Amino acid sequence: MASFTSGDLRSVVLDEGLRLPEHVCDQLVAAIDAGKHVILTGPPGTGKTTLAYLAAELGRRSMLCTGYLPTTATSEWTTYETIGGMQPTPEGLIYRPGMFVDAIESGRWLVIDELNRSNFDRAFGQLFTVLSGSAVVLPFRRAGQTRRISIVPYGEESPPGTDPIRVPGSWRIIATMNAFDKNLLYDMSYALMRRFAFIEVGTPDEATYMELLGGDGNLVQHLLPLRRFVDLGPAVFLDAARYVERRRLDNVSRSRVLYEAFYAYFLPQLDGLDDLAGSDLYRTVSEHLDDPERAEVRRCLNGLLGTSLVA
Repeated sequence: MASFTSGDLRSVVLDEGLRLPEHVCDQLVAAIDAGKHVILTGPPGTGKTTLAYLAAELGRRSMLCTGYLPTTATSEWTTYETIGGMQPTPEGLIYRPGMFVDAIESGRWLVIDELNRSNFDRAFGQLFTVLSGSAVVLPFRRAGQTRRISIVPYGEESPPGTDPIRVPGSWRIIATMNAFDKNLLYDMSYALMRRFAFIEVGTPDEATYMELLGGDGNLVQHLLPLRRFVDLGPAVFLDAARYVERRRLDNVSRSRVLYEAFYAYFLPQLDGLDDLAGSDLYRTVSEHLDDPERAEVRRCLNGLLGTSLVA
């Protein structure tokens, strides 16, 4: 059996090019070893989703799971998507397992991106009971079975007269959630929250951003001061840098390219600023632009903030 250690995780994270704050890999491995499911929180672009996939893949290599089932939460999730339900077939109605049950039966870890998008009560249903450590009986029977299905946490007895689906002791959920939406955590029951370890994947220091962007020669480094207005991870800046590199091939001005990168990658993250912050933001961005692009920034910020705060 391969090992599943924080050193192993740090190694695959570095191979992937992620720059994570100190102790994040240690925390994640410790939580999994301690029997917890995990929710990774943090600003956009910090690598939460990639880290979740890398940890699950390392779990597969370490034979803690057979693989992982990736999914993205939505507001439309119900227990039909998560637990399953009856599905019509030419042979009649049969039980179709939802993603949670499918992952448990197949021994795969479940990786859920943007968990905050889901309506916990509507989506999790009976899973609240399972994740809180108790067996639950579902109102379904598998094809050819007369007994109802039960989902049984590791170490628990199966309810008498049921067809049990047993949760492996090493089975885990690794979910991500933007820090901006962490107030939604309080929609979760306390019993459910305690089944998860919450680990913050924060942003690195300024020197790391500069290193990733290649230093002063990269136009996008002029947009690093935007982090004063909203905490953004390196991935957002690297996406913008790739755009800038391609756009410069079109023989357009540096000012135009920088404005386009600001509009495409950063403006959508800046909603909710007050007038004072909006004026400061305009000065910060326009410092590196020519007059035509300054006018464009003024126009789009006025539209975003709903006021004529910049002149």
